[in-house]
Amino acid sequence: MGLNPKILQCFFEGKYSRKDFLEIKTAFQQKQNEPELHTLLQKHWFDYKNEGLPSGDIDSILDKIHHQIQLEKPLKKTRFISTFQRIAAILIVPLLLSFLALAYFQLKTPKQEIALAQIQCPLGVRTKFVLPDGTSGFLNSGSTLEYPVIFTDERNVTLKGEAFFNVTPDKAHPFIVTTPHLATKVLGTQFNVIAYDNEQTEEIILKEGKVEVYSDQGQILETLQPDQKLVLNTETRQYNKNKVEALQYVSWTEGKLVFRNENMKQVADRLGRWYNVEIEIVDQELLNYAFRATFIDEPLEEVLKLLAITAPLSYTEQTRETTSNNTYKTRKIKVYLDKKRLDAF
Repeated sequence: MGLNPKILQCFFEGKYSRKDFLEIKTAFQQKQNEPELHTLLQKHWFDYKNEGLPSGDIDSILDKIHHQIQLEKPLKKTRFISTFQRIAAILIVPLLLSFLALAYFQLKTPKQEIALAQIQCPLGVRTKFVLPDGTSGFLNSGSTLEYPVIFTDERNVTLKGEAFFNVTPDKAHPFIVTTPHLATKVLGTQFNVIAYDNEQTEEIILKEGKVEVYSDQGQILETLQPDQKLVLNTETRQYNKNKVEALQYVSWTEGKLVFRNENMKQVADRLGRWYNVEIEIVDQELLNYAFRATFIDEPLEEVLKLLAITAPLSYTEQTRETTSNNTYKTRKIKVYLDKKRLDAF
């Protein structure tokens, strides 16, 4: 068979590549490899628990794995095919070895030892993901999603940043998104979550279905209906629920930037995440202006020019500095109130 034991070990530790997964999958698909698979799984279990794994149990597990492979469906191609999208961590977690972990790791070890997988979305990139239960979605720029490689009674994931979820319905097993200050519980729906570390708010926007939003202390705050948004101020712990156009908040998954009566601060924050740029609002009077626009795959320079047409603003880009290892720092743009054009507005 030639399966490197180190590849199997890396798989159990969640440190594997797509190539490693395909090699493991091929090995488990071939019945003649079972003797060597017996040895590798026995060794892995002994290294982990310092005790042997009964041979009959391995046979049962391998039978289930072979059956699961036959049921596996081919993955759909995504529309994001740029270089950054290819190297972003798009993890389609296989069910290939889930029976082993479900039968032993979950039953014989504490819950905190269940293996976790993590998807990290680079700055300036959007990444598609599919979770073990079939739930799909997108991670926005600079976001991280962590989840167990096997869902059990509840489907719990942890998010830092922004993500859109299209949850596979399962009334018996709720889907819960935990952010630093909130927990959002759903059964099957589409919604957007925004929870960046460097911002003072967390937001839940519901597109379809129904969600329950809880505090980090477990207290239910609100139940959202479609086109409703909950915003929590993470400093004051105050929150409010508003009627919104959900499409405005989820259109980023289709490569669109949609602004609907958003002030300059909100626009600057979203542009900053979208283009991986730091935007400083120099004159606070600009916060009084609201913007309504839709941009599709426009470069930042064009977006700024169009915004300057609809409001009395001007902008300058600072010369990019380099770090000690000769890499460029994040782009910085300053936005000013253009007082000469005030009368035109």
